[in-house]
Amino acid sequence: MNVRHSLRIWLGAALCAGGAVSPAAFAQTEYPTRPISIVSPFAAGGTSDLVARLIAPKLSATLGKPVIVENRAGAAGNIGASFVARAKPDGHTLLLGNNVLVTNPATQPVPYDAERDFAPIALLGAIPIALAVHPSIPANTVADLVKIVKASPSRTFGYSSCGAGTAQHLAGEMLKNQANIPLVHIAYKGCSLAVVDGISGQVPIMFNAISNLMPYAQSGQIKILAVASSARFSGDKQVQTMAEAGFTNFDAEVWFGLLAPAGTPPDVVARLQTAVTDAMNAPDVKAKLDSLYFETRVRDGAFFKTYLVDDLNKWKAVVKEAKIEVAP
Repeated sequence: MNVRHSLRIWLGAALCAGGAVSPAAFAQTEYPTRPISIVSPFAAGGTSDLVARLIAPKLSATLGKPVIVENRAGAAGNIGASFVARAKPDGHTLLLGNNVLVTNPATQPVPYDAERDFAPIALLGAIPIALAVHPSIPANTVADLVKIVKASPSRTFGYSSCGAGTAQHLAGEMLKNQANIPLVHIAYKGCSLAVVDGISGQVPIMFNAISNLMPYAQSGQIKILAVASSARFSGDKQVQTMAEAGFTNFDAEVWFGLLAPAGTPPDVVARLQTAVTDAMNAPDVKAKLDSLYFETRVRDGAFFKTYLVDDLNKWKAVVKEAKIEVAP
């Protein structure tokens, strides 16, 4: 029997048995077959939208198909996230998600399962959350702030966040619980409004993204006491972390990542992971993100999956301990 005849017999047997040369296997190698949509679950102009629009042309050049950014805003990111969770798992509909994927289900019912409904492709990076105060509060460290609050039991100290159930809100609850101080949460409809009242002194304590706070800290309008991240902020190494200030496991940041619907073929996820890694490491993309205080640190899908689940469990514990209830 010659080699060609033997190969013909082997291929016929494999096809009959539904083996390695199934139609699905051939289809996967052709990805992508049409334009790819990256869903940003927030309005145009936000960081999620910006990151998506920065990487879209890079992905298009690598993958050979148009990559379109689609804004599906609403319900604190839940509308866009649930749309992608229900999309066909073929790699043509993706989500540029951030930490609301875990803070939302930690605080309220959501129309998706953060652990089971997505195939994480890559963690892209994060913007640290910082604790800052108005100069009217004579505190230069977190310890100073805690002493001031404890020494003034008749005074009400409020802290602002970007909204109920956000990581900024939950970071404030972590400080309140760990320091055992009576802080009152003041929720704003957006980060910028919270900063406005922070620099005016109306709500002099604030947890907010460091990208929103840094320009005002540089002009002396507020003081940044610490960053709520595991490492010091690369943009200002003088600012200590909450852990260095004595608060253990105090890690709160606004992270960003690319995800696909659960069930997306592993080879498609792997190809997207390679493409988005190259896009995020492109000098022009990194330079733009650096200017926005975005800390680029790309990690693969396996790391991202573990990170996402750990973050979800952490916030669930904080919410339970603080007895936080957020209306859906």
